[in-house]
Amino acid sequence: MTNEATRGRWKPYPAYKPSGVEWLGDIPAHWNIRRLKTLVSFVTSGSRGWAQYYSDDGALFIRIGNLTRTSINLDLSDIEHVVPPQGAEVERTRVRKDDVLISVTAYIGSVAVVTEDIEEAYVNQHIALTRPRTDEVDSRWLGYCLLSRVGQSQFRSLLYGGTKEGLGLGDVTNLMVIVPALDEQKCITAHLDRETAKLDALIAKHERLIELLQEKRTALISHAVTKGLDPSAPMKDSGVPWLGQIPAHWETLLLKRIASIRYGLGQPPPEVTDGVALIRATNIKSGRISNDGMIWIDPNEVPESRSAFLAEGEIIVVRSGAYTGDSARVPAEYSGALAGYDMVVIIRRGVSSFFAWQFLCPTVRDIQFIPSSLRAAQPHLNAEELAETVVIVPPIPEQQAIAVYLDCETAKLDALIAKIRASIGTLREYRAALISAAVTGKVDVRGLL
Repeated sequence: MTNEATRGRWKPYPAYKPSGVEWLGDIPAHWNIRRLKTLVSFVTSGSRGWAQYYSDDGALFIRIGNLTRTSINLDLSDIEHVVPPQGAEVERTRVRKDDVLISVTAYIGSVAVVTEDIEEAYVNQHIALTRPRTDEVDSRWLGYCLLSRVGQSQFRSLLYGGTKEGLGLGDVTNLMVIVPALDEQKCITAHLDRETAKLDALIAKHERLIELLQEKRTALISHAVTKGLDPSAPMKDSGVPWLGQIPAHWETLLLKRIASIRYGLGQPPPEVTDGVALIRATNIKSGRISNDGMIWIDPNEVPESRSAFLAEGEIIVVRSGAYTGDSARVPAEYSGALAGYDMVVIIRRGVSSFFAWQFLCPTVRDIQFIPSSLRAAQPHLNAEELAETVVIVPPIPEQQAIAVYLDCETAKLDALIAKIRASIGTLREYRAALISAAVTGKVDVRGLL
């Protein structure tokens, strides 16, 4: 969504002038462009070695995760605490009201404005702490300028114009800022605060609706694979405490009774630009294979002894790391692809699509896969543990019927979730366009409060 989307609602300023900056274009005739260094009285970054001072309580310790690229508000939902040592080196990194914080390493360009008095808080070495001269620039105005597309494009040009992996304080202070009169800054930021709050509330409602639909999806899968599709079917105790009752004609078996398990390729050969897809843990997304971040390798470099090539219907189960226990059935489009480090389950007695759905059910993934993976220091699930998984086994015709039912019903939910996500994307694009149009003077929002 472009700035044109905002112009139909608000009028432009009466007069403009060239900004003198090619990528910025014209700005309102009474506005100016200044370097950030002329608008701040102080700039610093945190020091290293804070991990030894972590505590369950104490002063707040602000890290990159507490800053975002979607809001100028400080996110304290996941905050560390420290008991800081004494000394001027530490004291200089102490946060004050109206400070503007900027990420200078990972997630470069994330911004937060400290709008409230914080009793005691410090920043780590990945954050630049800038202290605006509040008689010349409003902190929230500066935050919105840095968050806008103009600000973010400057961050990107500094980072990608060379070989930098992070920004220095000199890079930060050389950023160009658009500066109207102070009272006008405050008028515009008040407008942006109000309008973005409305959009954020609407986005939050959409996100909550997605959560509810995902919960419904999980419940739908769980009920179908543990209770079946016939509500009048007689039930029996499964004999498994966490499973409860199942249809009387179903049985429970260990996975090794109905399937075989093999490991994937392990350490892959070098990547190529045109080869066979290598499916890694990061490509497994709750039952589906995503091509985000997919890499390709030369199939001729794969040892035959590894049996890493995949066939349609096989099920990949993530073996270790943050995604341990997640799984996905191999669709036709990925038949012939390669399994990476993870495990491959081949259903020998049954319908693979039914068991692929069952692997996503809490009675398998949450109660069996994940606890088994947490027995070691790092999440890890091996083939022996996977083979001992208790699975529910209906007659094959029912497996087929349940798989078809879930394919159909989850597709409806997934389409609705995708539609809501697209709506969220549109709202976020509009939010970004609104901020950019206001802080670059493309629209005049004065007098709208």
